[in-house]
Amino acid sequence: MKSRFLRFVCLFLLSIVLITACNGRTSVTSKSEPPLLTVAYSLWPGYFPLVIAQEKGFFTEQGVKVKLVYSENHQAPLADFSAGKYDGMAITLGSFMSSIEEISGSQIVLITDRSTGADAIVAQSNTQSVADLKGKRIGAKLGNFGELFVIKMLERNGLTPNDVTLVNLEAETIVENLKNGSIQAGQTWEPYVFQAVQSGAKVLFTSKQTPGLISDVVVFRSNVLRDRPDDVRAFIRAWFQAQDYWKTNPEESKTLVAKTLNIKPEEVSTEGIELQDLKNNLAALTPGSTTESLYYTAQLYADFYTRTGGLSTVPDIQKIIDPSFVQQLQ
Repeated sequence: MKSRFLRFVCLFLLSIVLITACNGRTSVTSKSEPPLLTVAYSLWPGYFPLVIAQEKGFFTEQGVKVKLVYSENHQAPLADFSAGKYDGMAITLGSFMSSIEEISGSQIVLITDRSTGADAIVAQSNTQSVADLKGKRIGAKLGNFGELFVIKMLERNGLTPNDVTLVNLEAETIVENLKNGSIQAGQTWEPYVFQAVQSGAKVLFTSKQTPGLISDVVVFRSNVLRDRPDDVRAFIRAWFQAQDYWKTNPEESKTLVAKTLNIKPEEVSTEGIELQDLKNNLAALTPGSTTESLYYTAQLYADFYTRTGGLSTVPDIQKIIDPSFVQQLQ
């Protein structure tokens, strides 16, 4: 009798446990995984340290989990970042400044590189000089840094935008449009400059002639900088680690990047860009009166976009650059 009673009690308790489990009333305490830091980037040599940092495990080594989102189209990361899809992105300073009203609440924390020849105006092979472009069609992304770059070229050669026809084109399409004759020259960058030359085009003007004008940066949302400062610091440490690795292991890095992005190894090069190390960043992220200072160049773009109607008001440059994350690495 006692044995039956004990069996009954055990079965009763077991049924309660099973019913509770089925109703989802039991809880298991587990430590949640830290969220990924999602960062978007496009095809540009100055961003290749991102690939190296991911493939060599430098992000993990520094204590942050990063998801990189790659696009060959440089406008795609900007559009998706504006839509709130990413925590951060690598972007040209001029493109960031042109979109500052759409992506307010974002700040620059790092300068990745300066273009010292990798951005260029390429032209059809029968064009001998910039002067020959008078009355011709020049492709560039209007309302962006490419337009200002073209204007600088024209001004240095005694021309104005009124002497040519500016055609709104993405940099990735310049080679194709040169071939079909819809333009006679266009603004683009590596590796598209390399592709243009391979197809018979001629380089007329490069960013080597406009020092400091074209820089690239990493931008994060302000709430990410506020809520996840340790992750951002770890990201920046891994960036510099990858940059150093590329310098000391150029051939291995070239192969790694080419394989990851499915591009030709010869398109993986630092020729025409100057990667910015910690010392360079500390100088760039300090207010100044020359293009060595990112504050100065950002103001130059802000004034240009406001004057040409791209921005409704001049933004406060002090509020869109946060040098503290780099400064903490000293």
